[in-house]
Amino acid sequence: MSSTTKINNRRIAQNTLFLYCRQLITLFISLYTVRVVLNVLGAADYGLYNVIGGVVTLFSFLSGTMASATQRFISYELGKGEQQDCKRIFSSSMFSYIIIASVILIIAETFGLWFINFKLVIPPERVLAANFTYQTSIIAFIITLLTIPYNATIIAMEKMNVFAYASIIESILKLLIAYLITFFEYDYLITYSILMLISITVIQSFYRLYCKKKFNYCIFSIQYRDFSLIKKMTSFAGWNVIGSIASILRNQGSNILINLFFSTSINAAYGITMQINNAVTNFSNNFYTAVRPQLVKSYSSGDTKGMIKLGFQSSRLAFFLLLLISVPLICNLNSLLSLWLTTIPQYTITFTQIIIITSLIEVFAIPLVNMLQACGKIKLYQLIVSIIYLMSLPISFIFLKNGYKPQITLIVNLCLVLISLIPRLYICKIILKINFKNYFHEVILKIIPSILFTGIWLITRNKIIILNNLPISLCLDGFVILLIILLTGLSKKEKELIINKLKKK
Repeated sequence: MSSTTKINNRRIAQNTLFLYCRQLITLFISLYTVRVVLNVLGAADYGLYNVIGGVVTLFSFLSGTMASATQRFISYELGKGEQQDCKRIFSSSMFSYIIIASVILIIAETFGLWFINFKLVIPPERVLAANFTYQTSIIAFIITLLTIPYNATIIAMEKMNVFAYASIIESILKLLIAYLITFFEYDYLITYSILMLISITVIQSFYRLYCKKKFNYCIFSIQYRDFSLIKKMTSFAGWNVIGSIASILRNQGSNILINLFFSTSINAAYGITMQINNAVTNFSNNFYTAVRPQLVKSYSSGDTKGMIKLGFQSSRLAFFLLLLISVPLICNLNSLLSLWLTTIPQYTITFTQIIIITSLIEVFAIPLVNMLQACGKIKLYQLIVSIIYLMSLPISFIFLKNGYKPQITLIVNLCLVLISLIPRLYICKIILKINFKNYFHEVILKIIPSILFTGIWLITRNKIIILNNLPISLCLDGFVILLIILLTGLSKKEKELIINKLKKK
C-alpha cells in the first residue's frame, strides 16, 4: 500500500468519524428538540409549521441533484490539480443556483402562496401566522440554496470536520430556540419561525465566510460563468433527477398502495419504519460522503484501478458499518420502539426488519453509482435501475389485489433491489471494465463469513442468555457483531493497521 493510499484511507477514516459524531449528536439533540418544540407550540401549530415547511421543501428536489453535480465537478478538477478551473466551476454553479432560486421564488410566491391560502386546511385565526411562517421559510430556503456551492466545495475539499462542528452548533441553536420562544409574549409560531430564520442565516453565513477565507476560488464572478459547463452540469444533474424520482415513487408509491388496501394505521407503521431506516442508513451515507471525493479525484488523476479498489473496499466496509448498527437494532427493536412510542402500530416491527435488510443489500450499489458519477457516465445506469425500481408498484398492486398482507410491498422492493445488482455490475463492467470475479472475491466472499456468524448469533442469542436490560443488551449485541467483523470480515492488512493504531494510542 502506497503512502498516498495510506493518507487517503486515514483521511476517509477521520472524515467518517467526524460525520458519525455529527450524526449521533445531532440525532439525539433533534429528538429532544422536537419534544420541547411540540410541547411549547402545541400539536396544532407544530403540525402547521411542518406542513408549511413541507410545501417549501418540495422545491428542494432540483437543488439536491445540482449539489451532487457541483461536488463532482469540483472534485474532478481537484484530482487533476487544476484549481484555476475551480473558479469557473464555482461561478457557473453559483450562476445556475441564482437562476434556480429566481424560478423557485416566482413559483413559491404565486402557486405556493395560492396553495397555502386556498388548499391547505388552516384555522381562520392562524392564517396570518401561517403566511408569515411561509415567507420566513421561503427566505430561509433561498439562503440555504445559494449556499450549496460552498457546501459542495467543503465536501470536495474533504473538510468534514467543518460540517460536523457547524451541524452540532446548528442543533444546539435549535434547542436554544425551543427554550427562548417561551420568553416572548408574542405569537409562538411567528416567533419560532423568525428565530429559525436567524439560526439558518448564521450557519449558512459561516459556510460562506469559511470558504471565502480558505479557498481562493470561492468567489462568484459573472465573467467566470461558462454556459457549456453549465450545460454539462445540468445534464449530469438531470440523469440523477430520474434516479431520485424513481426512488421517491417507489417509497411513496408503496405507501399509497398500502393506503388503498389497508387502514391508515398501517401507513403510520410505514412512516415510522421510514424514519428508522433514514436514521440507520444515514450512518452508511456519511461514510460514502467521506469516500466520494476520493473516488472522483482518483478517476480524474487517471488512477481508475485505484478508484475501483477503493470502491470495492468501501462496499465491504459500509456493509459492516451498517451491519454493526442494524443487528443490535433488530435484536432490541420491540424494546426500543416501546421506549420511543406510546403505542406501536401493527406491522411496524415486520416492516422495519424487512427494510433494514433491504438497506443492507442496497449499500453495495452506492459505490457503483459513485464510480459511474466519477466518470460522468450515469445515463444508462439511471435509466435501467429506475425502470426496475418502478416495477415494484405494479407487482405490489397485483399481490395486494390477490389478498397478500401489506409487508409484501416491502418484500417486492427487497427482491428488486437484489435483482438490480446484476445490471448495476454489468453496466460498471461495460463502462469501468470492472471484473466480476474480482468483485466477487473482494466484496462478496469477504462478507459471507460475517453474515453466517451473525445469523448464528441471531438464532442462538436468546437461547444462550435472556437480557431484560436494554443498554446491556445493545452493548452485548454490538460487541459480538464488532468481534465477528474484526475476526472474519477484515483483511490481514486492515487488521494489522487497526492493531498498530491501537498500539500507538
